[in-house]
Amino acid sequence: MGIDWFAFLTVAIVSLVGACFVVTVYSIGLRFWSAADTRAGKYTVKDDGTVGPATDGFPVPGAANPAMRWFRSLSVACFVVSGAAVLYGIYLIVPQFH
Repeated sequence: MGIDWFAFLTVAIVSLVGACFVVTVYSIGLRFWSAADTRAGKYTVKDDGTVGPATDGFPVPGAANPAMRWFRSLSVACFVVSGAAVLYGIYLIVPQFH
């Protein structure tokens, strides 16, 4: 009995690429979420480049601008894609689902 090194390498590469994909898509979703919070006025970028809470008061909930909604929608889409990739991986691993 021998080891099929090509199959082993294929599984290792696909696992690495899949993990990088999930982490990258999720982190992009977090970045869009943060951008939506900044557009909503929850946070401001100060003159020295640091990010802090807004000093002009908390934003009005009904005053959502289109860019904020667009960023929030992209963020949720990234989270859904990331979750779907994880669930598909679990589906492939567990034989009772087939």
